[in-house]
Amino acid sequence: MNNSNKKPLLFLVMSLPVVVWVIVILYYSVNLPWYDDFDPFPDFLHKWITSDALSDRIKLLFQPNNEHRMVVGKLATLTYYWVTGHLNFTFLHIGAALFTLGTLAVFWRAFRRSNLSGWYFLPVPFLLFQLQYHLIFLWAICGWQHEPVVFFVVLTMFLLSGNRFAGALLAGVCATYAMSSGIFVWPAGVAVLLLRSQYKQLAAWILVGAVAVGLYFYGMSAQGNESSFAFFAQYPHLSVLGFFAFLGGLFDFFPEKTIVVRSALPVIMAFTAMIWVVIWLWRQLGPWQARTFGAFRKQLTPTNTGGMTNLDAFLLGILSFLLVEALVIGLLRPRFGFFVMIVSNYKIYPALFLTVVYLTFIVSAKSENLRKRALQVAAFVGLAIWGISIYATLPVIAERRKYYSVNGYNQEHNGFGLGHVPYSEGAKYVDSLMKELVSMGVYSYPKEGNELGRQVHALTTAFPVERQVTVTHRDKGIYINDPEGTISPLRSNGEYAFVRNAQRLYFFKMEPHKYAGRNFFKQYDKGFDIEIPHASLLPGTYDLGVVNVEGTALKGGILGKVTIP
Repeated sequence: MNNSNKKPLLFLVMSLPVVVWVIVILYYSVNLPWYDDFDPFPDFLHKWITSDALSDRIKLLFQPNNEHRMVVGKLATLTYYWVTGHLNFTFLHIGAALFTLGTLAVFWRAFRRSNLSGWYFLPVPFLLFQLQYHLIFLWAICGWQHEPVVFFVVLTMFLLSGNRFAGALLAGVCATYAMSSGIFVWPAGVAVLLLRSQYKQLAAWILVGAVAVGLYFYGMSAQGNESSFAFFAQYPHLSVLGFFAFLGGLFDFFPEKTIVVRSALPVIMAFTAMIWVVIWLWRQLGPWQARTFGAFRKQLTPTNTGGMTNLDAFLLGILSFLLVEALVIGLLRPRFGFFVMIVSNYKIYPALFLTVVYLTFIVSAKSENLRKRALQVAAFVGLAIWGISIYATLPVIAERRKYYSVNGYNQEHNGFGLGHVPYSEGAKYVDSLMKELVSMGVYSYPKEGNELGRQVHALTTAFPVERQVTVTHRDKGIYINDPEGTISPLRSNGEYAFVRNAQRLYFFKMEPHKYAGRNFFKQYDKGFDIEIPHASLLPGTYDLGVVNVEGTALKGGILGKVTIP
């Protein structure tokens, strides 16, 4: 396949999913923390600023956040603070995204070792830059866990396969201290070095890996993972199915269906892909068997280290990492619910899995016709996954951004809203922490929430009677339903309920109705509703209302009075 005169077209097509992905991040990112973000970012930075002892600051860098040590993410937070004096979550989203762009660049460098036409690389960006894993690239803690890990694992295998051993060791250590999944870079490296019969490097690799992993887990609790083994003993089939569901997660096209229906296609597609993976791995094992056990006699040349090309070694390392990751996730996570196997913030790994499966096939194919057919199939699958992710996931991203925005107002003015139970001890601590960072000038809430609050405070009109909005008072909350509301991909457009008196204003994002029709890929239907918990409101008498925001225009009004005893 000669593409010497078509390189501009190739790069233009390959850049399409990347550009769309970057635009989505820039457009929908909001400078707000969410739930688990508080520990590794605001809390860490506040303690760093208020600590004087160098030893205490180093401990903060390596202090676990749940079951992870996020050294890379914390260093990025500090770097931005040293340069600007601020904490900014949009920067954290963008900074983490740079690692995924770096992953693509490393894959391209590795692919060029094959001397294949660049067109065979075409499906890769469509697989890596779809929107299904939005909870990674638009949630700071997930972004700074998964995206650096993937990059450093891929970089480690690129350097290791190219016999740049010292650089591979350094990248492996970086992967380890990005998050806990990074420790799987070490068994993956063992697979590469073992099958290439590089035993001296293998010994050094195991030694450095043992030290890095040992220090990683030093002083860390089990985080309840011991109960996962009891769960596995009782439900071993869920771990087996979870292994395949995790690897096939990009085929999770029906997120609103029951978990059995939803996970069926990911399991089937991953099982199908694993048939080829087993064949390919057996082929990589053959030359090592020949040398080690004399099962086959093959002449090895100096340019063919262990019968394995640099690109094969690169792909083997990444694939080994993914298989170990899937095994561990399949063992530890089903106890939280099988849906966790295909949750959004894991889906960067099945994207990587499909990419590696595809590349192993086209690199191994001896027939040009077979290789072209594989390109056609992979291009179709990649484009379909990418297109479906835009159609099905973009509305989710848009609605989530609006949810963040109004809850940022609640957090700033009411002391809760960004993931913690209202008036709980956790919410009180977060409220105190954020107020302290604001008073120090380190953090500023987005202005859009306060602008909406200003407009709603000034609103005095009754809600239009022609709109069929209903209010139902329940035992524990107030249910509001608007059957006519429509969703919008524009971040400035949204529908919100509010509860207001002279002292307080609470916002509640109206949730779009779930779609229950025949279109399997559609998630939302016409209409919005919300149940406002009584427990989220302080006692008092309030105006209850609904507003529709369309750009700078605000429509809606007051539905009536409510009293919270």
